[in-house]
Amino acid sequence: LARELGFKKTFISPYPGDDGIAVGCCAYGLFGNEVLDEARREERATTEKNDALHPPIWKSPIPPYLGPDPSEIAMKAAIEAASPWLEVDTVRDENLRIKMAADEIELGGVVAWYQGRSELGPRALGHRSILADPRKKGLVRFINEHVKKRESFRPFAPSVLVEHASEWFDLTVDADGSKEKLNVSPYMSL
Repeated sequence: LARELGFKKTFISPYPGDDGIAVGCCAYGLFGNEVLDEARREERATTEKNDALHPPIWKSPIPPYLGPDPSEIAMKAAIEAASPWLEVDTVRDENLRIKMAADEIELGGVVAWYQGRSELGPRALGHRSILADPRKKGLVRFINEHVKKRESFRPFAPSVLVEHASEWFDLTVDADGSKEKLNVSPYMSL
């Protein structure tokens, strides 16, 4: 959008479902309702209130990580409930955990990744993800049919090391003829 239409600032909300409608309605009511603004002006004219028309505007987009942040006890209970079909390795060392996940993916395995608060809405943005190598024959079908239990036409989001991202994606904004700002969401960058 920035490149094609010349917008200087572009933000695409990561809340595309019904829950996003509530977030959008809240933002619209607070920051973008001329009828409400006019009613407030009239009220202030009759009551002589000098308060600002709007509460302070958000300084940055609302982060998508608004879901629950389960406790260690809740995670243990969930693991225990799924124990008949779940293999669990508790690895406290983050570097080792990342290496183990990468090794599993390289061998053709599927890794469920969960960290911190979950995302609001249906999109995995790094805090809850199913990770696999799409070059491995049959994995896309396996994930759709057996892991996610969904239709085969559903898309997957790519993951690329930041140092190789420009080889796969156009990361520059060129609305005014310059190529200076990276076109990367802070919520998609790890």
